[in-house]
Amino acid sequence: MNLNIIKASLLEPLQKVFGVIERRQTLPILSNVYLSISNGELKLTGTDLEVQVSAQTTLDTDADFTITIPGRKLLDICRSLPDDSIINLNFQPGSVLIKSGKSRFTLRTLSADEYPLFDELNYVDNIQLERDLLVKAFSKTIFCMAQQDVRYYLNGLMMDVIDGELQTVASDGHRLALSANQMDGDSRSISQVIIPRKAAQEILRLVEKFNGLVNIQVAKNNINFSFDDIQLNAKLIDGRFPDFKNVVPDEAEHSFVVDKQLFKSALSRVSILSNEKYKGIRLDLSDRLMTINANNPEQDEAEEEVSIDYEGTEMSMGFNSSYLMDALNVIESEVVRVSFTDTNSSCLLENPEDLSSRFVIMPMRI
Repeated sequence: MNLNIIKASLLEPLQKVFGVIERRQTLPILSNVYLSISNGELKLTGTDLEVQVSAQTTLDTDADFTITIPGRKLLDICRSLPDDSIINLNFQPGSVLIKSGKSRFTLRTLSADEYPLFDELNYVDNIQLERDLLVKAFSKTIFCMAQQDVRYYLNGLMMDVIDGELQTVASDGHRLALSANQMDGDSRSISQVIIPRKAAQEILRLVEKFNGLVNIQVAKNNINFSFDDIQLNAKLIDGRFPDFKNVVPDEAEHSFVVDKQLFKSALSRVSILSNEKYKGIRLDLSDRLMTINANNPEQDEAEEEVSIDYEGTEMSMGFNSSYLMDALNVIESEVVRVSFTDTNSSCLLENPEDLSSRFVIMPMRI
């Protein structure tokens, strides 16, 4: 099998699938990309057994062929060649010779029959989302997903669609992010699903340069996202996401409004001298003033004052500064409202003019 292809036609689908190809795999074939040519289409697929991404492009060929090639090596070779390169792939038993200009590369190949492609599924639910709505819902919440938590249901993003409202929730047990957005003209529903961390992050990366509708299909244990020339299929996390509604307070006894950029800048400076492991800071509130304090085991201390819109009881609360910064980074407003009930309760951060996204952070003892 001999194939000539323009660099861009090979590089673009490779870049789309490389995110799921791990450098170190328990199975050698998982380091490979699955390459198939059929009906004038080149299709590349990568998987880690939990998430599978496929991308395709059109070719001027009548060939019918499948093989697997080391993914990251092929990607690095393509990237290194000049932009206007024509790449020749000459497939031999057990190897492929890659030629372009005066460059020659030989890579070992493995049979496509051994590649663990996902099975074809019967999907029971199907909706379409505008790309911008999906990006908003995911980007406002995925930073709160847990990493390798024994409570496996926290290692992903909960998503459901009820009465035309798209809701996403993520939590690591110490903080929670909720996004609820109304969909235009669609009353279809998707019952609660938990999308794995890697799949949620890959979707955000893949839709970055896409504009249009994203088709979402749900089976019993899988979810499929398809758009443009891309398909992402992921195994859903089995389990039920905890009831989070009681965690997000509807009303709080106290609240203050603060300039977001001033708050972020002060937090960034003060946290320099916080405990490197716990990142704890203390917020002291008084009339129209918030004092941010931090110290560490080396007896270093930092303090900064920030003007706030607050008139009430003097209070002191401790929080992880990184959690506060993460929430502030995704709130798109000039000011932020911070609400709480007492010194031992969680705080709620939100944009006063857009309540579609809300962020809850548990307190910590300082």
